[in-house]
Amino acid sequence: MQSSTLHPNLTVDDARAAIDFYVTAFGAEVIDEITAGDTIIHSDLSLGGSTFTVATAFAGSSSAPDPAAPSSVSFTVNLASAADVDATFARAVAAGATAVAEPADWFEGFRQSELRCPAGHRWFFVHVAPEITAADVQRASDAWMAADAG
Repeated sequence: MQSSTLHPNLTVDDARAAIDFYVTAFGAEVIDEITAGDTIIHSDLSLGGSTFTVATAFAGSSSAPDPAAPSSVSFTVNLASAADVDATFARAVAAGATAVAEPADWFEGFRQSELRCPAGHRWFFVHVAPEITAADVQRASDAWMAADAG
């Protein structure tokens, strides 16, 4: 079994549909699946250099998010280029994701989009140019907060 240091576990109502979506929309690769009858109780997927698990919700032990409700967890996928942000977002929306924020430049060298997958999880797709520093992001954050407060 392959795993990254942080290995999120996504609980969904229909693991097969969610896995198919992540493969089609995000380019994830299925490493393995464990089933109980027709129900996927564990799977490992790879996306970029990271891995994550998708499993069906079980009464009493886990619950899937409500796709229409606010979510306290999100996932950020760093992509190689701004064009990849646009292409991944378009592919995900075409596969059934809900657009939350269209791809846009937050500032020069930082492009981001946000969507909710059909299972209800929030995903950000981001490209940050190598020359962008933490100070650049802080300045943009400060300007954003000031604009939002005004």
